[in-house]
Amino acid sequence: TPLQSLDLMNDVAYVEAARLLAERMLTEGGSTPEQRLAWAFRVVTSRHPGEAEVIALTRNLKSQLDYFARNSQEAEKLLSVGEKRNNDKLNRTELAAYATTASLLLNLDEVITKQ
Repeated sequence: TPLQSLDLMNDVAYVEAARLLAERMLTEGGSTPEQRLAWAFRVVTSRHPGEAEVIALTRNLKSQLDYFARNSQEAEKLLSVGEKRNNDKLNRTELAAYATTASLLLNLDEVITKQ
C-alpha cells in the first residue's frame, strides 16, 4: 500500500538498515558496483539477480552517485539517520548512494512479502 511504502522508505529503522546494508555492500560485496549490487540482491532476496535487474540497479546507483556528488549536504543528512555511526573509512558520497540503492532493494515486494 502507499502508506506501507512511505513507512518503509522513511522510518528511521529502515533507513538505518539500508545504511548498514550499504556499508556491508562496500566492505563485503566485492570490488565493482555490479558485484556489490549482485551480492546485496542475493543477501536480501536469497536468489541471484537477473541481467535486467543488475542493469536497473546499476543505473539507479549511478544516478544516486551523481545526485549525492552534487548535494553533499543531503548525503550527510541521510547518513546521520539512526543511532549507529558510519564507518569513517568509507567515502560519504558513495555510502549515501549505496544506502539509497540498498533501500530500494529492501523495499522489493519479494523482500517484504515472504511466501
